[in-house]
Amino acid sequence: MLLFTGAPLNLSLPASLRLPLISLVSLVVIACSDSSDRRDPVEPPVVEPPEPELTYQADIVWTEYGIPHVTADDWGSLGYGAGYAFAEQNFCSYMRDVVRANGQSAEYLGDDGNLEFDFVMRLYNTDAALERIKAQMTERGLALFEGYAAGISRYLADTGVDNLAEGEEGCRGEAWVRPVTLDDALKSGHKTILRASADPFYRELVAAAPPADTVAALTPRSEEMRRQALAQIAATTPEQLLAGFGFPSTEVLGSNAYGIGRDAAGFDSGVLYGNPHFPWQGVNRFFMAHYTIPGEYDVMGAGLFGIPLANIGFNKDTAWSHTVSTARRFTLHELEVNPDNPLQYYFGDELVDLEPVTVGAVDGDGQTVEHTFYQSQFGTIADLGNQLAAFGGWPTFNGTIFAFNDANRENMRGLENWIAFGQAQGLDDILEATKTIGIPWVNTIAADRHGEGFYGDISAVPNASQQLIDSCVRGPIAAPILAVASIVTLDGSDPDCQLGNDEGAPENLLGFDNLPKLRTTQYAANANDSYWLPNPRNLLTGFTRAIGPEEYQQTIRTRLTFVQAEQRLAGEDDLEGDGFTNQQVRDILTSARNHAAELINDDVVGICDGVSDWSVYGSSNATMASACKILASWDKRHQIDSVGGHIFYEFWQRVRSLNNLWAVPFDATDPVNTPNTLNTGDAAVVESVRQGLADAVAVFEDNGIALDATWGEVQFIEKNGERIPLPGGSGSMLFSVISAGFVEGEGYSDVRAGNSYIQAVSWDETDCPDANAVLTYSQSTDPASPHYADATRLYSESGWIDMPFCEAERDAQEIRRVTIEEG
Repeated sequence: MLLFTGAPLNLSLPASLRLPLISLVSLVVIACSDSSDRRDPVEPPVVEPPEPELTYQADIVWTEYGIPHVTADDWGSLGYGAGYAFAEQNFCSYMRDVVRANGQSAEYLGDDGNLEFDFVMRLYNTDAALERIKAQMTERGLALFEGYAAGISRYLADTGVDNLAEGEEGCRGEAWVRPVTLDDALKSGHKTILRASADPFYRELVAAAPPADTVAALTPRSEEMRRQALAQIAATTPEQLLAGFGFPSTEVLGSNAYGIGRDAAGFDSGVLYGNPHFPWQGVNRFFMAHYTIPGEYDVMGAGLFGIPLANIGFNKDTAWSHTVSTARRFTLHELEVNPDNPLQYYFGDELVDLEPVTVGAVDGDGQTVEHTFYQSQFGTIADLGNQLAAFGGWPTFNGTIFAFNDANRENMRGLENWIAFGQAQGLDDILEATKTIGIPWVNTIAADRHGEGFYGDISAVPNASQQLIDSCVRGPIAAPILAVASIVTLDGSDPDCQLGNDEGAPENLLGFDNLPKLRTTQYAANANDSYWLPNPRNLLTGFTRAIGPEEYQQTIRTRLTFVQAEQRLAGEDDLEGDGFTNQQVRDILTSARNHAAELINDDVVGICDGVSDWSVYGSSNATMASACKILASWDKRHQIDSVGGHIFYEFWQRVRSLNNLWAVPFDATDPVNTPNTLNTGDAAVVESVRQGLADAVAVFEDNGIALDATWGEVQFIEKNGERIPLPGGSGSMLFSVISAGFVEGEGYSDVRAGNSYIQAVSWDETDCPDANAVLTYSQSTDPASPHYADATRLYSESGWIDMPFCEAERDAQEIRRVTIEEG
């Protein structure tokens, strides 16, 4: 055996010398060793490889009705867990939206595709636009979206395309299914932000095309052409003109909300009630979830598909909701066309060239089709011929074209706004968050545990002051568009008619100080009418017409919103208990009152009983006697066991727009209670009431629906073959809204929109909010999911989820849990 003595082996030699020396010594030792003296070699210590660094890690606990509670240590991981939990229930619906946001709907979605919309998405969601969007976002915002996309893609990888959801919104085995990228997620989010601007206006953008025959186009507009156009404008009713613009009716797509302070609640806390009336199909739906980064963010609520956090929700100190506001999210700029070149317009004394931008999309036949848009300094050129033929043309009869200036183009500031809402400790923080002017197209209604309520339209509104509107809305086209559709149309060729800028606000948008708001210890409310009426004792006046009109007749739904509140405060309703508590606001919803019926049904029954010969109106005396009796005993509600509501609904659709319907006209000093009283002194109104009743009854006779059927038998939704009766009804009459089309032989079973994520939140001395909610259409779009219809049944029964915000509550409702990771 060879022993080493003397100086130790110098392991500090350079590696190039040290390694050969060690090897040589090893060889000598082996060669000189006697086999009889050989020992078993010493096993080298096992060195465990380092744990791979995880990119994402999130814990998900699911509670009753399929609500995921996602907890993570960073924003990327929170997005990852949020995306995975959401995709588990709604991957296919979201994937369809990704296809649309990429401008590929005509290529992949068949009859659901729209090539014109694809062109607009290709114009708005370019690579350059995405880079600008990313540049404006914070590091946490980008991480949240990137993690969200990765979580959705993880679900696809785990599930496989051949195992995805089936059904009307399914995508099993579809060629267009693929992993989702950050760019996909941002495009989808951006598309949602454009919901009130380029989205509903896409036809006008695509319709704008310069004349192929330049010589013909440059022929001076004849006086006869001008006369005919002006005559058409004068003959068009406001209702016809508004319908031409195609904006979703707030009776179909709207919202209700109360922000209640301590003086109205009757205790030290505030109370928040929120109920957006949003679609029951497609991507504009809500998904309930609870998102937590310990010590940094802890919010429960609901977000629109594709938004990786709660747009509406609550934390331990605050709660908020949104209602679609009256402000338009774009302006039009009327440009005087160069009579010698239709691709130029005047700006002052100078001529400016329009810039052509060509995009391509694939049509349903697999062919690439190109479309050229034309850009001005204000935005894309649009053709208004869809609204009224007299408004169309390049140029119009007025020698002009229109530029569409989109206030929400590339606006992703709302993400930080909603993050800050989730971190708010009171209304001071809520208001501070809104100063970014990132909320795209909704009012904000809020309350806090300290006993304050709030309403404000602090959102992206074009900076058109009233002075600018008064001096720069000119000509025969701009004025009626403003008067009827509330679209500000400025003289874009006048350099003095440009949008303004407010200190601290994004370019060309109104700033915080110039937007309407009410902070109160009583209550504030909104149901999609003007900011002017957030509370009957606190009217907000003096704001620019760009935010919407003031002092006009409010809808029946808005009036009922305030009637209910005022009766509750006075103790004059039929609800139990005092104050305006969490329980009371839920009872107000489930009472399903029909305010139109409260105003006129007794008089209608009197007219009904007074008819001696119904054959004049196409019905029989026996049938109408039965209808009169049913209406007389109806409770004027649309709860599922109410009898008679369907007769009144059909009747109301036929008389609601009658001239001279009301005996007491609208009075701006009493907007909640006027107009009122059926005008029985007007013979034409009485005759219309009789005919309306007979026509309403005929609808049900022709479809085999009993006049004494309960409302739940007439209004329902079918899920997996199960009929689920639905309370609530038309937004033209009710606070509790279900917008359902009539299906022959069935009833109101084509449910399109209405009550969606409904929440009621208050606080006590603990850190656990007293929160109740329900998602009317349930969490999942997958018919195979246990959460495809469970919350819909709960809503049908006027039930509520006791929202498990605190850990003990969560654990008591736990269904399952998982930790997901990605390295």
